[in-house]
Amino acid sequence: MQKIKHTFFENKRLAAIGIEPISLADLYQKLPAVPERLEFYMLILVTKGQGQHFIDFIDYDLRQGNLLFVRPGQVQEWKDYRNVQAEVVLIDPTALPNDELVKSKGVDLLALQDWQNSSLLTELLQQDILQSISRLKRDFEDFDGSELDISLLRNELLNLLLRVARWQQKVRVADKVTSRSRKTYQLFIDLLEQEYRTEHSLRYYAEKLGYAQSTLSRACIQVEGSSAKVVIDRRVALEAKRMLAHSSASVAEVGYWLGFSEATNFVKFFRRIVGVTPQQFREQRSEQRH
Repeated sequence: MQKIKHTFFENKRLAAIGIEPISLADLYQKLPAVPERLEFYMLILVTKGQGQHFIDFIDYDLRQGNLLFVRPGQVQEWKDYRNVQAEVVLIDPTALPNDELVKSKGVDLLALQDWQNSSLLTELLQQDILQSISRLKRDFEDFDGSELDISLLRNELLNLLLRVARWQQKVRVADKVTSRSRKTYQLFIDLLEQEYRTEHSLRYYAEKLGYAQSTLSRACIQVEGSSAKVVIDRRVALEAKRMLAHSSASVAEVGYWLGFSEATNFVKFFRRIVGVTPQQFREQRSEQRH
């Protein structure tokens, strides 16, 4: 079956560092005409014009000062970018853990899993981020592959991300969640990302992590406002929607790939979560595209 296009960080010259700052104008000719599942982080800061970007079934209207953030695993579509000018930073996930500063504190402080996909920055923050990206691009021009340059660029990237993280913390609702609940929630989400295709039971995740089912649900309610079981079902349904909308797999193939032994069980599950059958959802998406 035809699957969703996977896009990886691919730049031989920059493979050792895993970071690439680039203007949208330079990236434009490489943009795919089909939906793609990213395997890296992407930051897009709109500096001029208006357009649209599509991430996991949500259309984001873009305008000057808008910061778009796409994380690995999300499916995006490049839509109306003809009148948009923007600065883009591509970040391979392996670029972050290799830095000692990030190992010690940065990853937890960044909380990338909590970032909004789209946010409108203040004018002052726009200037700060643009300056950080400009400095990053300037130092990339002199990049010689040395450990010194790699360390410099990664620390500049970390500085940029921490600045955005501080803003993200201000705009997100979940910042009042206790650290213990957030840690429990993140352990659950990390395991869910690994196992959602075959494991749909809350009991499985609770036993695997050594928590009571109620503890996982409390953590999820605090962070997402939904029980752990609802979080599991939504994650499975999201992947089903991605495959139905962006691949040629049959309904039965999608259900089987997601761990449903019978197509009828998958159809019932999908209708309960999404509100329509898989086939109806696929038809609706097809009509919206045309």
